[in-house]
Amino acid sequence: MDDLRIILIVTGAAFIGGVYLWSRLQQRQAHRAKRRAARAGQGDTDSADIEQELARMEKLVAERDQDPDGQDPVEVGSTTASTQASPGEQIHVISVIAEDGESFDGEKLLKAFANNTLVHGKKGIFERHHERGGHDIAVFGIANMVKPGTFPRDMSAFTSPGVTLFLQLPCAIAALDAFDDFVNTAERLAVEMAGELRDENHKLLTHQALMQVREQIAESQARSRIAAS
Repeated sequence: MDDLRIILIVTGAAFIGGVYLWSRLQQRQAHRAKRRAARAGQGDTDSADIEQELARMEKLVAERDQDPDGQDPVEVGSTTASTQASPGEQIHVISVIAEDGESFDGEKLLKAFANNTLVHGKKGIFERHHERGGHDIAVFGIANMVKPGTFPRDMSAFTSPGVTLFLQLPCAIAALDAFDDFVNTAERLAVEMAGELRDENHKLLTHQALMQVREQIAESQARSRIAAS
């Protein structure tokens, strides 16, 4: 992967993670405010103010989702977020988020990463590597959702509200093989960590929706082969 693009993706993922964590904390405060208002017979002005602030933050996320090369905005479908960074190039994103506003324990995360053969890369994120020509090449990466998006070497005292997997196509292996590994890894991590799969807008992801994205990739590959013949 291009180092600059990886850094931009990680920064974007960390920004979204920060917004997500901030919103969950604000939502908790909103629930408490509602309960206090109900007991005191007050209105829910605080709740309305928080909803307006959340709407403003969502707008900031949408404005952030611009192609780093100054091209078209990111197109977010019903599943993974993908952008045409250059002709034939796509970026897919899946987040694995702890349920009920909780956090993932660092040691458990490290064990889940090891179980899925993910290695701590030079950039401070975990990666899926594929050997080619005697060299290990990164296929996709996993970033911490909290800035700066990296993981420490010592995970014993580390916690995180979630992690974000990102895949850039084309990559070191066939597109469908890479996407299948990408999705399977995200689903296994969600099961092992008792987390939820979410898209870039933090909407729940289903296996069926992800398979629809796979079909789109297969169709795109088929069109490219026909055009090249």
